[in-house]
Amino acid sequence: MSFDLLAPHYRWMEALCAAGQLQRCRTALLAELAAPQRVLVYGEGNGRFLVELLRRFPAAQVTVVEASAVMIELARARLRRAGLAHSHVEFIHADALTWPPPASAYDLIVTCFFLDCFREDQLQHLLPTIASAAAADAQWLHADFQIAPAGLRRVCSRVIVGILYAFFRRVTRLPAHELVNVAPYLTTAGFTRRARREFVLGLVFCDLWMGSRDCVS
Repeated sequence: MSFDLLAPHYRWMEALCAAGQLQRCRTALLAELAAPQRVLVYGEGNGRFLVELLRRFPAAQVTVVEASAVMIELARARLRRAGLAHSHVEFIHADALTWPPPASAYDLIVTCFFLDCFREDQLQHLLPTIASAAAADAQWLHADFQIAPAGLRRVCSRVIVGILYAFFRRVTRLPAHELVNVAPYLTTAGFTRRARREFVLGLVFCDLWMGSRDCVS
């Protein structure tokens, strides 16, 4: 799987297809986060979320795990343009499936439009690995696509998600071909969902999970 070929075009493709809704989804719950000290971001891409994260939490130390070297360079360039070149950001060029994060090191985990890249058998290994990096009472910000539960919205969402998977499998050799519900894995890891926002008639969502047993629907 490689997003290097797609990376230079990703911004205009996202703008054309989603009219800014994916970025709105990524950042929808930033205001509800407790200020993090150490942040672990998976699959950041070209840095749009990272800029907003650092503007809100300039003192945070951020580790970004990204498999695309081109995406990393685009994210660094975006930080420079935003005046954030001297922020505490470490980019790790690695495959998330093989990179071992330090245990219990981060008080915020971020997986925005990232986990949908993997098959369920891969997520069975990857999600516990990511969870092992979370400190006690850590926050987990997760955004992704979903299939609507019923009616015309369900039909439309299935068609859109199917087209997206067909495109990305062809261009990036994406291993996944369908969405996997990751909520049970986060629950098993000791997280509970505290907040949710949905966009594009429920096609995309952003969840805030907490490393505690108190759940607010």
